[in-house]
Order: sequence, then structure tokens, then C-alpha cells
Amino acid sequence: MTRLLLLPLLLLVACADAPADPAASDGTTEAASVAASTFGEAVPDGDALTPDALIAEAETYAGKTVVVEGVAREVCQQAGCWLTFSDDEGQLVRINVPRDESESYVYTFPKDAAGRTVRVTGILDVTPESVEDQRHYAEDAGASPEEVAAITEPKNTLVLTALGAELADA
Repeated sequence: MTRLLLLPLLLLVACADAPADPAASDGTTEAASVAASTFGEAVPDGDALTPDALIAEAETYAGKTVVVEGVAREVCQQAGCWLTFSDDEGQLVRINVPRDESESYVYTFPKDAAGRTVRVTGILDVTPESVEDQRHYAEDAGASPEEVAAITEPKNTLVLTALGAELADA
């Protein structure tokens, strides 16, 4: 009788220790790490605009879907819902994460993405931005109270609503 009880127990232990398919485990891990640096839709291959070119020709690209590649300058430290690129003169283009029907972010960027290369596809808009909104973004980026207080005038801002993004490994 004890032998009959030991046999199912041994089979259970033997099956539990061995992975079902080691190749599948490796593939899943690899896919997860690739997915961790891709956000939203796939970004088309091929040529991409630089932040300098996008900023210089903003009126030409407004309302159009573009692909831009640059180094993230700032990232929202509250939710990862936006990041910025800048040109050589310090002018910014903000990359916003889209929201779904429930107003939740479709995805978010890692908060440590500043300094990393990002390739983004999205629709460019030239958006008037109030002093209040500018201050909100500055606070989210971790600006000092003095830097926030120095924002005193509304301005037009280049905003790219990102359909998809690829973040280079750190």
C-alpha cells in the first residue's frame, strides 16, 4: 500500500522539477526584455528626423505623422507620461503618451530614460501652452521652485503625440 502512495508522489516531484520546454522559457524572457523597450505601435524602419530638423520645419510637419530619433532630455518624474527632445539651441519638442477611452495612459516611459536614444512615431501639433501648463510640466520634470516661478508667459509648444516608441538600452 505504501508503494502505491509513493509512486504518484515521486512522479509529481519529478515532473515539477523539470521545465516543460527550456527553449520556450528563454524565448519568453527574451521577448519580455524586447517588449520592455518598445512602447505602443511599432516604429517604422528607415530615415527619421532629428529634433533639430523637426523643430526647424515644425509648420511643414504639423498635423502629419513623423518619425523622430533623438536623445531624451527630460522625462516626467510623476508618471512617465511625457519626455522631451531639444535642438542645439535648447528649443524643446514634448513627446506625449496618448490616453485611451478611460483617460488612462496607453503606456508610460521609464522615469530614467533621460540621456537615452528614443525613436518615436507620432503626430506633431503646435499647441498654445499656458503659464499654468508650463509650470505643471516643469514641476513634473523636477524643476526648482525658482525655475517654475521664472515661467511668466504663454508660448507655443511642439507636441508629438506618440503612437509608438523604441527606447535604446541604457
